Amino acid sequence: MSFDRIRHRLNQGRPLVLDADSGASFRARGVELDVPGTLGMLLREQPSEVLSHHLAEVASRVDVLSALTVDTTPRALAEVGMQHRSAQLTGRALDLALEAASDAAKPIAVAGVLGSDMVGPIAADRMHEELTEHAARLRISGSELIIARGQGSRLSLMAAVGAAAELDLPTWAVLECSRGTELESSSLFDVLEALRDAGATAVLLEVPSVQVGLTELERARPALDALGLIAGVLLAASDESVRGFADPTSEPAQWAEHALDLSLAGARVLGGGAGTTESHTRALALALGSLHPSVPTTRSDTELDRGPRGW
Repeated sequence: MSFDRIRHRLNQGRPLVLDADSGASFRARGVELDVPGTLGMLLREQPSEVLSHHLAEVASRVDVLSALTVDTTPRALAEVGMQHRSAQLTGRALDLALEAASDAAKPIAVAGVLGSDMVGPIAADRMHEELTEHAARLRISGSELIIARGQGSRLSLMAAVGAAAELDLPTWAVLECSRGTELESSSLFDVLEALRDAGATAVLLEVPSVQVGLTELERARPALDALGLIAGVLLAASDESVRGFADPTSEPAQWAEHALDLSLAGARVLGGGAGTTESHTRALALALGSLHPSVPTTRSDTELDRGPRGW
């Protein structure tokens, strides 16, 4: 498995690069994503668009590629009348990501994404059943690790982490760190301990700015070290960015240079948060390659005007 070949870098060398905001990337290409389930429809009707996105991220030298499984649950697909195609479209999402990763000159791990903020909350027992079933589909379809999202709440995040961890796959939990989230009024140690106990091996802090990222990393460091959790950061294109929408005010090279401070502060996984696109990923990989030359990254690997299949 590719993840086994890069796992050691969670502790040393260049941080692992996670891909960008897929919704923002598609919208930047002119693909409309209007309702929950649209990504599922895209997988069925325009798989070449999905593959082009993944290949662009591979050309950007990501280390972890996220399959488009966030919208392939029956509930999300019900929005577009395809609720009975969950298993088929989840498999297709993983197949496309794995196909793109197989073309890379270096190991790229493929992650399934579990949990969506595009569908409304449901009763705890139904949530557990839904997440457990979807996690099983992700593993069967070839996920090497799971990225768990919280559907807007701590309870949902814990449920997603728990469902993923039952499969004995590495599980990374995405923890929102912005105003108005539950984290703002919670004990950070308690939250991180609960995620560790649920089965998370890494926590990705999703932040609107570098300054917030640095503050949260410093605040979380004692707990992360005590609990044995890996720290990561998903950095938004700007503090005004909205997830799923490309931010035209963000300059990728400048964004990446600022993101280096998060690496120096101890983030072992770095990726694009709200509003980022493949251009941000390329700039980040190039900047990290300069900071950590032991993992080769040449400018020709990350030129912004290069892209697969005419992208």
